[in-house]
Amino acid sequence: MRIEDEIHQKEFKDDYRRLMANLLFTNNWLNQQLIPFFKGLGLTLQQHNVLAILRGQHPEPVCFGDIQNRMVDRNSNVTRLIDKLIEKGYVTRDICQTNRRMIEVRITETGLKKLQEVDAMFPSLMERFHNLSQEEAVLVSNLLDKLRG
Repeated sequence: MRIEDEIHQKEFKDDYRRLMANLLFTNNWLNQQLIPFFKGLGLTLQQHNVLAILRGQHPEPVCFGDIQNRMVDRNSNVTRLIDKLIEKGYVTRDICQTNRRMIEVRITETGLKKLQEVDAMFPSLMERFHNLSQEEAVLVSNLLDKLRG
């Protein structure tokens, strides 16, 4: 459905304002898909992001700063996220032996199993995006990369 129809707006002043409205509306739509998906698995979107980052480095640890820099939502409170993931048994936090000012975070076997559970459910989430062809998905992704400069 066209953004004009979704938000009941006749027209936009220019194509860039239409793009901005469309991006904001689509971001909200995307969150409406993702938040319940991850909530049903006992995670938040940001917690999943941290676990995915840690799995990518497993078995090596990742320091707090690297996690923050790699987050999709860089405004996330990494300390709070790590605390919640520790409570759930998904990660561990240790002081780096070579640099005691650094905190290292590792994913646990429980955390890896939780990501396997997410991975098993992911195809049902991805079905919602198959109204775009693979070529269109690549095009949209490349255009978004270009937009961010």
